[in-house]
Formats: sequence, C-alpha cells, structure tokens
Amino acid sequence: MSRIDELIAEHAPNGVRYEPLSDIGEWYGGGTPSKDRREYWQNGTIPWVSPKDMGQPIINATKDYITDAAIKSSATKLVPANSVAVVVRSSILDRILPTALIPMPVALNQDMKAVVARIGVLPGYIAHVLRSSGPAILRVARKSGGSVASIESSKLFSFRIPVPPLEVQHEIMKVLDTFTGLEAKLKAELEAELEARRQQYAYYREALLTFDELSCASEASASKQASKQASKQARKA
Repeated sequence: MSRIDELIAEHAPNGVRYEPLSDIGEWYGGGTPSKDRREYWQNGTIPWVSPKDMGQPIINATKDYITDAAIKSSATKLVPANSVAVVVRSSILDRILPTALIPMPVALNQDMKAVVARIGVLPGYIAHVLRSSGPAILRVARKSGGSVASIESSKLFSFRIPVPPLEVQHEIMKVLDTFTGLEAKLKAELEAELEARRQQYAYYREALLTFDELSCASEASASKQASKQASKQARKA
C-alpha cells in the first residue's frame, strides 16, 4: 500500500468526494485594456497573462504588463496570487488545454480564466488535476464550429474533479512536483544540447559550403589547358 493509499484509508475511508470546478474556488475572467490608451500599458508593472504566456506549469513572468489605471478603468481585473489559469479561447485548444499555476497577482487576457482555491483545496493540487484532466475537459467542454476554438464556461464549471482531504492533496503534490521538477531540468538540458548542436551545424555548414572563388585568370588558364588536352586527344585518335 502506497503512502497515498494509507492517507486515503485514514482520512477518507468511505471514498473521495468529487466536486464541480465551479465549487473549488472563486473564478475570474479577463479583459484587454485598449491599446490606444498609452496610460494602460506604458511602464506597466502588473503581469497581464495571455495564451502566449502559457507554456510552463508555473508562470513567473509575462510578455506584457499593464498599469493600475488599466485595472481601475478597463474590463480586466486583478486576480490574487496563487491562482490557476486556464486558456478558454485559442487555436491551441484544438490540441491541448494549457493550464498554469500563477504565484503572483496578475490580470488576465479576455481569452483566459483563473480560479483562486477555496479553503480546503490547494492551488498546486488544482493545477495538477487540471493538467491531468485537460483531454477530458476538451472532450466535453470545447465548442464545435467557430473560427477559433473555445471552451464553454458552463461545461467547464460543471466538470467534476476529485477533492481528497488536505493530507492526501499534500502527498500527491509532493510526488507530482518532484516529477515536474525533473521534467523541467531535463527540458533545460535538452534545449542546451539542441542549441549546441545548432551551433555545431552552423559552423560545419559555413565551413563546408565556403569556397575560394575561381579568378578570371585561373578560369581562362584552366580553359586553355582543357582545350590543349582535347586537341592532343583528337590527334591521337
């Protein structure tokens, strides 16, 4: 029996409760401040999360930042720290459901949603569950048709996930965080190796495909020699 099995037997002897995503915390939507309002973007310090930032399991920085003025006067709102973000509109939903844990306060693009866990649910646990449940959520909640793939909110919120006691959540996080760390380390090592191979390829490509150009004089001399050789061959024949 694993440590997780032992904890479930101790703290949830009758089984683990399943809850709809709507009940695991407070959900936030997003918005895009007007690009025409410089005061919303210039010297911004508030991370503004969009689908293009959703490439890692944990987001510590974003490509775009907005100002306090944007939070106060536009559709986007500030989401508290330790939220779990989900892409709900993007062509990437044709393949995967990007999710990420966000440890700092952020604002969201209109194509995003995020949940701040209620008491009794760990943000890191939600992040792992959503990553694991991505294919299942896409099967039941992705809208068909339309120019860009999207997630139907009502079906997303009604999707049920297991919510075991906190002791079990902690143990699951400990195990899965270890694998996530190993995955990130391996990915960094592979990217470094790939970059080294790219540089090696570029070096040999330049070395092997760079030649001294034949000068006009050398070309004429080579042509003359070839002509003489052809004449000799003709006389012998």
